[in-house]
Amino acid sequence: MEKNKALLRILNAINKRTPIHYQVPNAGKFIFNKIVPYIFIYRVPDTGKKDKMIADLAKTENASIVCKEDEFALEEWIKPIAESLAQEFGACLLIETWISESNQKDDILLHVGQKDILPLAEYFERNIRMETAELSVAISKDLQIPKPESLPSLFSKKYLQNKQILLLGISIKKRYIDYEENILPLLMRTYRETLAKSLSRLFFEFLRVYTHLNATAQKINVHQELTPMMNEIDDALAQESKKFDFLLMVTPLNAHEAWLQFKKDKYWKTPKFLYRPMHVDPDLVKRRLYNLRIEDIYDPTMAYIFRDKRTELDSMITMLADRGKEDFLHGSLQVFGNVSEKLYNSALALLMMTEPETTSTKNEEWIGPSEFAKMAKEEVKFLQQQNQEFNCPIRIREDISGVMVNRGALNISKEYKLTKSRAKALIQHEIGTHVVTYFNGRMQPLNLFSLGVPGYEELQEGLAVLSEYIVDGLNNDRLRIIAARVIAVQHMLLGNSFTDTFALLVDQFGFKHETSFQIVMRVYRGGGLTKDMLYLKGIMELIEYLKENNNVHLLMMGKIRKDYLPIIKDLLQKEILIPPAITPRFMFPEYLDKWKEVKTKASVFKLTH
Repeated sequence: MEKNKALLRILNAINKRTPIHYQVPNAGKFIFNKIVPYIFIYRVPDTGKKDKMIADLAKTENASIVCKEDEFALEEWIKPIAESLAQEFGACLLIETWISESNQKDDILLHVGQKDILPLAEYFERNIRMETAELSVAISKDLQIPKPESLPSLFSKKYLQNKQILLLGISIKKRYIDYEENILPLLMRTYRETLAKSLSRLFFEFLRVYTHLNATAQKINVHQELTPMMNEIDDALAQESKKFDFLLMVTPLNAHEAWLQFKKDKYWKTPKFLYRPMHVDPDLVKRRLYNLRIEDIYDPTMAYIFRDKRTELDSMITMLADRGKEDFLHGSLQVFGNVSEKLYNSALALLMMTEPETTSTKNEEWIGPSEFAKMAKEEVKFLQQQNQEFNCPIRIREDISGVMVNRGALNISKEYKLTKSRAKALIQHEIGTHVVTYFNGRMQPLNLFSLGVPGYEELQEGLAVLSEYIVDGLNNDRLRIIAARVIAVQHMLLGNSFTDTFALLVDQFGFKHETSFQIVMRVYRGGGLTKDMLYLKGIMELIEYLKENNNVHLLMMGKIRKDYLPIIKDLLQKEILIPPAITPRFMFPEYLDKWKEVKTKASVFKLTH
């Protein structure tokens, strides 16, 4: 009688699309965080104890059943529940997971007993392979409906066929437990996160192809809330990130004075740069970072993002502690990467195929920091028409070189000057890209997307440079500077001095003395910063992205990187993230032909004039 009442409660919740949790004392638990047409099933065998990896995996799913086989007659419950879901949505997908027998060859074996489910199994297999090369996966075409070897069948093949119910079996080789029954935590995490991410995509594909739900309903049904722990860790990472501004901390305070002294010394004496004092204790920052219990987050996507950001913050704070030392450069290689042979050759080719700096700009109208700030304020007013909350503090400062955006504010050096035509392009670079993505990131529920996911700089700088081209402001001189930054980074990595690299740019590539100083200063600051090679690398990667007809507007939703895009799409589908709130001027319809031009040219070399 009690069973009938409980089952009716569950069926009624399905009918009303109301989330429900039901605990069967000492036997099992039904969890429907959302009423969705799929269920993750784990039956604990009579002779074994609950497997932690599979049990934890069940916690990542919207709908799951975990029960003890010897104390719970699951088949009496699952049939009416699955039938009800199939009637409600047009089809139902069941995923039963178990620990394999010891002779299983592959780490993950997908069991298929119905022809209709084979395309889903193949899609699932591809996603597992894409997530990690560490785990082997294969598909087994079984004659019967899949089930654990020691347990009874839940369904017959004929029954499933008539009821529009699909069942996929997953047997797991327990490689994350050693011969002494000790858990190998990193390998266990790899299993759980790989399966959880792949299952998320599998379920969305099932909803799209096999059910009668429209796109809006699909989003509603896979919606997952950010848990309090996720928000707590995101806030903590943001707090630590805001305690130091990395770029300001590695930017010389005396850049202009150092240039004047360098010129006075006839360009042969390495300048001395002064930096802001460290106002945080690296050890305390690291202690707080590694006290965060990221391992307790069951959502694999969020856990991956948070761990990635923690590692980056750890590396950056170490770099700041090592300013002026050799170890600073090692940290830079970890955070920003090295110069590949392809990137170096591309930079060299750009310099060889373009003429050295021209003097034609002498006849152009030059403006100083105040006029540039006025133009920037006009752009901010233009963007505020889309959202009144959009803002960008604009400051003229003595302690920076050139122009810099940090945390949504535009900082302009009091010594800065540029042509009016160049200013139009720079505003799209700094405000249209860097400030807009900061604002759009702030509209997201996670701080991470305004502060920047780890490694966001490559995509950001590539997009910012391309924005200059879209508004007809990317001339050959600018492209040469971007290419020269790559050459300077590589020359530094080979062990050459500041003055050697300066002389290389002047003598071999025809750069003016002050331009060469600015390029080399940016590369040698702090002890060697490889970040500046990302501008050319970023625009080359972005052109490839556009050639594949990918969505460029997606890149504006925050400070993200290209290989995060599958994660971004997952979070958008779950409605954890929202589309961009502000569209920059360079993405307005009036520039559509320029975007088509980039796709047609399909090469950074064809952007030259």
